[in-house]
Amino acid sequence: MAHLPTIIIDLTMILLVAGVTTILFKKLNQPLVLGYIIAGFITGPNFAFFPTVSDSANIQVWSEIGVIFLLFALGLEFSFYKLKSVGNTAFIATAVEIGGMLGMGYLCGTALGWSHMDSIFLGGMLAMSSTTIIIKAFEDLKLKGKRFTEMVFGILIVEDIAGIIMMVMLSTLAAAGISTMELAMGVGRLAFFLTLWFVMGMYLIPTFFKKAKDLMNDETLIVASIGLCLGMVVLATHMGFSAALGAFIMGSLIAEAPNAEHIEHLVKPVKDLFGAVFFVSVGMLVDPSLLLQYWFPILVLVLVTIVGKLIFSTGGVLAAGQNLNISMHCGFSLAQIGEFSFIIASLGMSLGVISDFLYPIIVAVSVVTTFTTPFFIMTADPAYKFMQKILPVKLLEWLDRYTDEDDEANDSDWSALLQSYFTRMFIYLTLLFAIALGAKHYLLPYLQNDLALPYSNLLGGALTLLVMSPILRAILTSRTSNEELFSILWFKKRANHLPLLILIFIKVVVAACFLMYVFHSLMELPYIVSILAVAGAAYFIYSSDWLLSEYLRIESRFLVNLNEKHMRKHRDQLYNEEGCSEIWFDEDVQLAHYKLPANCKFIGQTLLQTKFRSNYGCNILQITTPQAVIDMPGADYILEAASTLLIIGTREQFKMFNAAVASKQIDLEPLDEPISLRQFMLQSHEEKPELQFLSLAITVDEHSKLLGKSIKDANIRENWSALVLGLERGAYTITNPNISLTFEKGDLLWVLGKQKMLNALIREEVL
Repeated sequence: MAHLPTIIIDLTMILLVAGVTTILFKKLNQPLVLGYIIAGFITGPNFAFFPTVSDSANIQVWSEIGVIFLLFALGLEFSFYKLKSVGNTAFIATAVEIGGMLGMGYLCGTALGWSHMDSIFLGGMLAMSSTTIIIKAFEDLKLKGKRFTEMVFGILIVEDIAGIIMMVMLSTLAAAGISTMELAMGVGRLAFFLTLWFVMGMYLIPTFFKKAKDLMNDETLIVASIGLCLGMVVLATHMGFSAALGAFIMGSLIAEAPNAEHIEHLVKPVKDLFGAVFFVSVGMLVDPSLLLQYWFPILVLVLVTIVGKLIFSTGGVLAAGQNLNISMHCGFSLAQIGEFSFIIASLGMSLGVISDFLYPIIVAVSVVTTFTTPFFIMTADPAYKFMQKILPVKLLEWLDRYTDEDDEANDSDWSALLQSYFTRMFIYLTLLFAIALGAKHYLLPYLQNDLALPYSNLLGGALTLLVMSPILRAILTSRTSNEELFSILWFKKRANHLPLLILIFIKVVVAACFLMYVFHSLMELPYIVSILAVAGAAYFIYSSDWLLSEYLRIESRFLVNLNEKHMRKHRDQLYNEEGCSEIWFDEDVQLAHYKLPANCKFIGQTLLQTKFRSNYGCNILQITTPQAVIDMPGADYILEAASTLLIIGTREQFKMFNAAVASKQIDLEPLDEPISLRQFMLQSHEEKPELQFLSLAITVDEHSKLLGKSIKDANIRENWSALVLGLERGAYTITNPNISLTFEKGDLLWVLGKQKMLNALIREEVL
């Protein structure tokens, strides 16, 4: 008789028992996770009335694979676009909830006499709510679509991210002990590699799936996806992080691919299989004797979980500006722990830093709070009405003023500018540091030792500078990362000038430091020579249109990958609702009329000298003088007295432009408020035929004269009497693109003009 490996026999028993128990739990309308835990208990070593697994070590390996696929699938369901859209409420509420439960769990563990590491991991386990259980409860109670349920889903999205970060932090603590310096270094390493993987992965992974889409069937798609997942798992563990982190990151990157939904569908059976084995392995650790021995801690932790979640989740949503009713409904929905707590517990067990009794205790707490979740959700409304009765009237009035649900707080201009500035600078610094470290530790040793090339330092430095140059061009290309907000703040008051100049100075210093590193450290040039080389290189980089074009190409591809899938869904939805696909730009682009007053300083100047385009991004679409109407005037047009300008730009550009007008920096008189291009095109211009414009879309294919050219080189305004409105790259849109942006195959260029433009496009066979 042929020998059958033990792992197959064990897996057979596990899946058969799990199949029966989950069918039973499905019949009882209970979460399947509980069925898997019961199956694990039945097939585990602590249940003597049923054959048990022979080799639990093999099952542990399978459960680790299960964690990888659970986190990979979680990443596939995640979306950076969703993360941006959940708003401040989810971030504030999650921070309050997790911070409060971490502290409460640690204090509870310490009060029970447990070790510091047990108490810390306990806090992490109690902080995580169960996505699976909450979704199941909302479906059963038919609550999906309510306002508070959308907020709960947003909180769960942020919780997933926090859980991943928490696992990394706990691993760092377990390895280094409770050391502030080691913890800070661990946080820094995590931030560096997360940013690097996000930026590089978002540029490469969706692009790979897009390019290979026509070559992939279901078989190659799932093989490639799982291969990338395991590859990132290996890379993450090699860098000292957990396998779960690597799996989640790759899942979140693939989630932005155009066929992400199909990949998620293909991976789901694999995730379900290995996830089932993981939850079964959790149930195997349940020891009835331990549960009886630790009944008091279990009871305490159930109460701490429920009470703590009610207080901190409700308080977090309340602190984020939501009213008491919504806050209490969110808090009562999150009063449980679930699958992520098991993953954190298994991490502690694998690292050998938590006690054996903690795992079954957490499982017991999860089971109890799972059963109580639907009842607490149903209790939220009566509890809110009860709180209305017992709270003082003045307190309720104050809460209503503080949490006015119709009052959405808008960030100040300074806040928006600093957020954009430091986000971009952090990304630039991460990329530059990665290039610098790669050159020092990999490129130079390879050139010097493996290839033994002469002047390897100079060659390595030159290659490093070439790779860094587009990023340095991005740092030096503008005054800050947001030209519009910079100008708005500059014109708002003189006190803003100094801090804005400091922001510019920081960018120049950063660029100079990295250039100095290349010339002095890598090329080993003398100090004085390096300083001169830095000055020359900085001037060349700052003035290079080619480098700006390369950076814009890289950035546009990154933004396309990040936003295209969701923009396509939005476009399809709008198309279905309005029956029109030409709707992406006409709400953001606006037009307004301005008059040149008598003695205006711009009279007699060319349009180039006014710097409307370079300083504010706005274009002059039309100039009306007492003698004539000039459409799309060129840069050399000289402004005349008593002229009226029709100016076109985006919302942000008009905000900046009007701030300059209000502060008398621009000597113009506004004649009307800016209106959207859609409103302008829908207006009847029968009495003013000079205002009848056409908008057209031009596809850039392999035969197009635009392919490979920048907007500046194409000279569209002069050649076609047309104004560039925007560019579609895939489903992603770039309104009023930079003139250095290079056209790629498949781009859709939107232009605005009159019959003269149409005649030119037909004559040149562009349409």
